[in-house]
Order: sequence, then structure tokens, then C-alpha cells
Amino acid sequence: MLTAALKILGKRVVTGILVAPRNSSLKRTDKRIVTFHSSHPLPDDEGIRASGSVLATIAGMQANEVLLCLISGGASAMLPAPTADITLEDKRAVTQQLIRSRASIHQINTVRRHLSQLKGGRLIEHCKAGTIISLIISDVSGNVLSDIASGLTAADPTTFQNAIDVLKEYNLWDSAPQRVRKHLRQGLMGNIPETPKPSNRIFRKVHNFIVADNRTACEAARMVLQKEHIQTAIMTSSVDMEAKSLGKLLTSVARDSEQFGQPLKRPSALVFGGETTVEVRGTGKGGRNQETALATVEQIEGLNGVTIATMGTDGVDGNSPAAGAVVDSHSIVRAKRLHLRVRDFAVKNDSYNFFRKLNDNIVTGPTGTNVGDIYLLIRAK
Repeated sequence: MLTAALKILGKRVVTGILVAPRNSSLKRTDKRIVTFHSSHPLPDDEGIRASGSVLATIAGMQANEVLLCLISGGASAMLPAPTADITLEDKRAVTQQLIRSRASIHQINTVRRHLSQLKGGRLIEHCKAGTIISLIISDVSGNVLSDIASGLTAADPTTFQNAIDVLKEYNLWDSAPQRVRKHLRQGLMGNIPETPKPSNRIFRKVHNFIVADNRTACEAARMVLQKEHIQTAIMTSSVDMEAKSLGKLLTSVARDSEQFGQPLKRPSALVFGGETTVEVRGTGKGGRNQETALATVEQIEGLNGVTIATMGTDGVDGNSPAAGAVVDSHSIVRAKRLHLRVRDFAVKNDSYNFFRKLNDNIVTGPTGTNVGDIYLLIRAK
């Protein structure tokens, strides 16, 4: 995004900040750009330094200047900017608790917005520029602006009360860091200003545009499959459910197609897009895509010609080096030959190692962009 923007802007006077994932090989040689490589999904010290640089830069801008924000998913972690009364360790701890729960991205970001100096539109509060333009790549189902990167340049419709409710709903309130609880309570009592709301006049100078999203990736997947002469339909780009539930849905569609010849005839495919959640109870390796795939292994046994593929468009699935996994009707047969029991890996949240032993992981490496996840259900000839 930055390379394209600099090419379009040409020789205009530009100063900028690039914040990229720590594992990114991207290097910025343009002297006008300061580069930071911070951590995802848990924030780190480099993210703190990047946040400080952003805050200092936008606060020093003039009314006749334009701030161009190039935003994609992941900025919630890479620009943590915790409030002054919260430490980085506090932010890491509560983020990890939320990720390991069944909380949705909306719920996770509701909490993060209320613990940040930048999120939930607070970036706009600090920025002195007369015009703010955000070009946004969405990794959130429904393209809710306040949830993409926790809404750096978007109004926040949620409140401190909502953030507290999320932690209580998943039994995280008592175990959350003490400073986090104190900050949220102070906000609830009105001692800390709320995040700016949709009616706030400061957003009159803000122009947010979504330039790519999960539907974009779904359309690309459909085009590739159709080039292989496989009739393909997009079912949804707004998946929002537990990984195991999506696995059951995919297999139920496959079984109906086998029995009734619909909705999948031969050869044809269905594309699903969005993002699932996982309640992490084990200490294994994996992520929501491989969890989804693992939930289908036993269910599609005997459905010859059926293949299910699940993948993260950023090339990273959870805490594993894989993007996802592939399952077919013979996966369980091969697993039994290797004495691999699905349940043993499921209870440990160790989906990555199950598929690694079958050599069925999808490994792409980081792709450099993120528009959520893609799930393919293919019924071959």
C-alpha cells in the first residue's frame, strides 16, 4: 500500500511512518519513511515506539496538511498505544486472555479501543491535520469500520460499560490486570473521557474508504476455480461463528450434496469467507483455520471426491507457521494408519501438528495482506 501511494504521490513533500509485522521481509529504503517492525497478535516494545512516533507526528501536523492513513488488519496489535495508566504487559495479558476465549473480533476490539490512545477514533483527537483520508483493507466480517484495526480513524459506537461486559461475559474480569480493571472503572464513572462517538464534529474532516475486503478474496478464489472448469458460487463472505461449528456446517453441506446432488453438483465448489473464533484450552499449535479443518476430518469419511480447504489470507494461522489445512475423504484413513486420533489433537488445540503428520498443512508464509479467512468446499468429478 505504501509503495503504491508513494508512486502516485511522486515528488510531493511527504513524510511517513511504516509499521509492518516483525516477520515481514519488507524494507523501506525511501528516506522520507521511518519503518518499525512490531509484533502481532500480541504487542511488543517496538509497537510502543511506533505508537509514540505516530502520536508525535500527527500532533505536530498543520491545518493545511493532509494525513493519509493506509490501514489493514493487525494494527490493533502493532500500534498498541496503551493509555498512560496501563503498561505494555497489561495490554499483552488482556489481549492474550481475549484471544484464547471465544470472544469475537468485535468484542476483543471493544476492549482494546478503551485501553488505547489511538484506537476508537482517538487518533483523530490527536491529529491537527485539516484533512484525514484513510484507505482501508478490511479483515472484519461486515466491514465494520470501528472494528478494522480497532477503528483508528472511525467513530466508536461502544462504551466503557461494553468493554467491562465483554470481560465479564467470558469470565475474564477477575483475572484481568488490576490496572486494566481500574482504568475501565474510571471510564465508567466518567473520570476518563469516552472514545469519540459518531456524532462528534471531529469526524467531519475524515474520509474513510474500504479498498479491499474478504469479498475481494472470495471473488478471486471463485475466478481461479472457474478457470479450472469448476462451477463455483460464493455462499457468504460474512462467516462469524466458532471454528468447530463452521466445520460441521461444511460437512453437512457436503453430505447433503452426496445424498441429494445439491447444492454441490459434480464438479463444483462453494466459497465461504469470514472469520471464526476458538476457545483455546490446550497448549498445542494451530489456529482457527486448522481447527475448522480438524472438525471435518471424521465427518467427510467416505464422501469420495470431496475436499475442504481452510486458510488465512495473511498466510498465518494462530500460533503456527501454516496458513491452514486441506482435508479430503481419505484424511481419516491415513490418520488411523499413523495412529492419530482427532480427539487427542482437538483437546490440546494442536491442529497444526495433526495436519503436519499428514503433510496436509497449507504453508505459504506471510502474504503481506489480510482480508480474513477463506474456506473452500470442492466436489470433484
